[in-house]
Amino acid sequence: MFDPRYKLSHSMLNNIVKFEVERKGILETELDEAVENEIRLYGNSTDIFHLGHLLGVNLTLKMAKKIASGRTLSIGDYRGKYLTNFRNAIEYILSTQSSYFPIQGNILIHLNKILIKTFAEEWDAKFRTGGEQLEDEENNWLSLRDEDIASVEVQSRALELFEWFNTQQTKVHALIRIPIVLYHLVRIAPFVRANKLTAITACKFLFYKSGYIVNGYFPAIKNFDVYEEEYIEAWKTAASERDDITLWIERFIRNAASEVVNLKGEIEKINASQGERNKQPFLDLNRRQLKILRYLQNIPIVKREEYVEIMDVSTMTAYRDLNELVKKGLLKIEGEGRGTRYMLTSR
Repeated sequence: MFDPRYKLSHSMLNNIVKFEVERKGILETELDEAVENEIRLYGNSTDIFHLGHLLGVNLTLKMAKKIASGRTLSIGDYRGKYLTNFRNAIEYILSTQSSYFPIQGNILIHLNKILIKTFAEEWDAKFRTGGEQLEDEENNWLSLRDEDIASVEVQSRALELFEWFNTQQTKVHALIRIPIVLYHLVRIAPFVRANKLTAITACKFLFYKSGYIVNGYFPAIKNFDVYEEEYIEAWKTAASERDDITLWIERFIRNAASEVVNLKGEIEKINASQGERNKQPFLDLNRRQLKILRYLQNIPIVKREEYVEIMDVSTMTAYRDLNELVKKGLLKIEGEGRGTRYMLTSR
């Protein structure tokens, strides 16, 4: 039976309270749809930016925002595929609607399958069973795995870990259970490829399913980049102390609490900025045009026939609405005839 080794400390409790207070403030903030979309884009693009840095990709925030918005950038090697696949993994996570959804072996396998898609064989997305050659090019955490865990034990160790996480829902706070799962995933290294990325993505999943990524806002990956050296040090300390992970849990919760404070400040800035914009008429646009501009913040392109369906208008009305937005410099056109596509000029 899985039994994690840690001691509950004042640091953990104080930072859990800090996290919960700030989260409550976010939940109580009234936001309109445009602000919610912008904050969600902020959270996901921040995660992609920091994942890029972890992979050694020289991303800008603008590039990360484009990836988060659905664009595929030419990075030139497997790292670009990882970034696009990670974006797809976020979309999968946010598409699972249940507020509580247990972490299971098939969920972890599915996340790994999404992350290695397009450059690894599909059958690589399974628990190691023995004889496989680990191929984690991007993984500087592999040296932290417990080599005493035989490959044939990998699946049973992972399933015991997940069973513990799910059964302790009412007994152990999620902000303690999440870092316990992450540490032991690093020690187990359950896959041939993308163990580091799968563990990081599992963190996003666990935060969301525990109710801590409100509407996809919280950038759960950022701290793995900012504090990676500190985390590795804590993991090495734990490994040398028979997996006593008290220090690691303390650091994880402390940094998560700081990040939710940063998020609340970012939400207040975005909300205030949107409020100023709402005070002024926006270029005399009609309701449909305002709606399509919001739509294109998340979906990169729209065709005229799609506009007809979305807005339930005639083809001529769609043509007038879209062309007016082009004349005002808000949209640009690619293609011609039936292949005409409209997108924001900022893309």
